[in-house]
Amino acid sequence: MRFILIGVGGFGNVWVNTLKGAANAEVVGLVDRDPVALHKAAQVLGVAQDRCHTELEAALANGQADALICVTPPTLHREHVVLGLKAGLHVLSEKPMAESPDDCAAMLQAAKDSGRTYAISQNYRYGAGMTTLRAAIDGGLIGKIGQVRVEFYKGHDFKGGFRHEMDFPVLVDMSIHHFDLLRYLTGKNAQSVSASAWNPPWSNYRGDASCAVLFEMEGGVRALYNASWCTQGSFSDWNGNWLIEGSRGTLRYENGVIEHYEVDPHYAVRRQQTLPLLQSEKTPQQHVLDDFVSAIASSQQPETSCFDNIHSINMVFGAVDAARNGRRISLDTLT
Repeated sequence: MRFILIGVGGFGNVWVNTLKGAANAEVVGLVDRDPVALHKAAQVLGVAQDRCHTELEAALANGQADALICVTPPTLHREHVVLGLKAGLHVLSEKPMAESPDDCAAMLQAAKDSGRTYAISQNYRYGAGMTTLRAAIDGGLIGKIGQVRVEFYKGHDFKGGFRHEMDFPVLVDMSIHHFDLLRYLTGKNAQSVSASAWNPPWSNYRGDASCAVLFEMEGGVRALYNASWCTQGSFSDWNGNWLIEGSRGTLRYENGVIEHYEVDPHYAVRRQQTLPLLQSEKTPQQHVLDDFVSAIASSQQPETSCFDNIHSINMVFGAVDAARNGRRISLDTLT
């Protein structure tokens, strides 16, 4: 499949390296406003200078691509995704889908109108830890899930840029991964949300970089989520720490280690074991790319198509609304 890649600096480098080694992808166009990043990516991927552009319209005008990979800031996703779809390209975009429900609605409509595939890169689904948790849950290891706790603590300085200027940086730019994982691991959508957000006095983010969120999922499952991007130590990994409790026991994920606790009907632990991680030779981005290409070839929807991912991004919008207005939000009105 022939791709245009827009956004080749910063995190775009991850996609440059993913596409470099992909047997099912050929890069026929690059787009970035930074000439240095553009030149570097062109050298890595062997893309000719006349296929390197500072604006997406110029790359689309070449008419040689089948698909677009969008790795631009979230504020630009609507513009670039819609341009790609209207040009007849399939689109794979970085998360989050967009920064507002109106933008997401316009992008969904563009996907429907174009008949092209539009998917979001929820690559955290494909890491070893989350894949192992999903397999254990699907295998019935802990029975019926009743409650989940997720704790994400990172003191991370992006040294400026759009994240430091967001009103709710951790909720909008990071929590989409964890909210999508809540759906992926439980197999349930969220129905309502309550939330609070704040900014500690030492934070170098303009907006609220810490939050506490409570979701009510389908089937009465409750999910409690605590997160911060300006933590002073005691860090989690990027997946966050997970406690998933079911009718037969608990799964705990913490910094790459998964513990299983088997319990009796009165809460006593019968057995504790560490689960081996299900490793893959592919990177998470390679999994995303392969799923995207395979789905198009078979006329199926990718696992993280826009029509599925809207349920994840609406969890973000609902949490932001709840935090901003101090009220419980029904997510049924957002989907």
